[in-house]
Amino acid sequence: MEAKTLLYKFRTIKRVSKAFQPGEYEVRIRISQLKEKEFIPLGYSSSIENWDDECWLPKPSHPHYKSLLKKINNYLDDIAFEVKLAEKAARFISCLEVKHRVMHKGSNLVRQRSQLKILEFFDKVIADLEEAGKPGYADAFEATRSTVSKLINDNEFIPPDERGREKDRAFLTFTKEDHQNYEKLISNGTSESTISIYLRTYYRIWNMAIKEGYCTREGHHPARYIKFQPYKRIRTKKRSIHQEYLIKIMSLKFNPESRLFRSQLLLQFIYYGRGINFGDMCKLKWENFANGTIHYTRSKNHREYDYVLHFKALEIVNYFKGCSVQSDTEYIFPFLLSIHDTARKIDQRIESALKDFNADLKEMAAAVGWERKFTSYSLRHSFATHLRNNGVNISIIKEALGHELERQTAVYLDELDDKPVADEINRALNFDFQEESKEKVANSIT
Repeated sequence: MEAKTLLYKFRTIKRVSKAFQPGEYEVRIRISQLKEKEFIPLGYSSSIENWDDECWLPKPSHPHYKSLLKKINNYLDDIAFEVKLAEKAARFISCLEVKHRVMHKGSNLVRQRSQLKILEFFDKVIADLEEAGKPGYADAFEATRSTVSKLINDNEFIPPDERGREKDRAFLTFTKEDHQNYEKLISNGTSESTISIYLRTYYRIWNMAIKEGYCTREGHHPARYIKFQPYKRIRTKKRSIHQEYLIKIMSLKFNPESRLFRSQLLLQFIYYGRGINFGDMCKLKWENFANGTIHYTRSKNHREYDYVLHFKALEIVNYFKGCSVQSDTEYIFPFLLSIHDTARKIDQRIESALKDFNADLKEMAAAVGWERKFTSYSLRHSFATHLRNNGVNISIIKEALGHELERQTAVYLDELDDKPVADEINRALNFDFQEESKEKVANSIT
């Protein structure tokens, strides 16, 4: 396989490291090849004033200018040597392998592909997702990593700052029994949907390792040994709320200064806004609205949505436009502020707001006598449910939800409440019962 050209560069990381003084930024070498990235720590930091952003080099004013420059040049020479060596042998070499070779030059610590360890690879993927501003995906890999660590170490989750003491395993050391034991581990008291999430992420980490040449699909992919089908259609508990109960919730009276009042407005916006995700709602800015339409990108699938808003949803938008509490960064709903300036901070703030919102929904549901679970996710299902129960065609519901395929919409429709069916059955049975009673009464008279 012909080796691909590696591009490498170094730069300051715009993130304060705990290992350095405030105002100092860590200096690392970044090795990149297409979408793959690896970072080599240099053990030095630099202030903005002592760093040349155009040349990616320290300025002579840097207090450790000579030693830092020497270390940078040595690493770059070693990187170039490893790349040329691979090209000469017509062998593909990944950024990860280059990193290990130059960092452990002349020692027994050089990692071959067959020695790549799974938890180490998880850490790389998680770090890349964090840097790419995808904290939600990073959390999914973090949660799955903890289950794999438990399998290897036979213990509970190991905090990130204590991971130096945990054992790790190379991909090629995993056996059929290891994969089967992992399935047992995550299946212990876990719902099918959670098992599916764990396994999809577990398969994903193996797919990535296979793609980079660390193991083969034929001999090592866990799907060969695990019975559970993570991509099957899993039937879950009905999430929608009966329409009459939702109307009662919307009619509840709360103090306009209370959080419950605000949550009541938000649930109406989600419902009349075609079941918009709570996080996507929090990220809406005034620029997303024009002439009664809404335009935004959904976080889950990165798909563009553009549609006319229901007039009741527009009323909620206008209310928040005149609300005394406002975001200082043009967000419509007053959750995200200028201090939430990273993807991780935004994600954490939305998670906190969602927790409060769901607690309020639970209280409102109890107030009207709805005894089943009622969360923000219920509103999207309820939107689809009520459209179908009122005779709307599935193709229209598909468009309303923004689905590409009707089978996606069918997942929601499968979970619809059976009240219309129950009403028809009760009507029919009551009719039969009444006829039977009339006949008995007539016979008793005769």
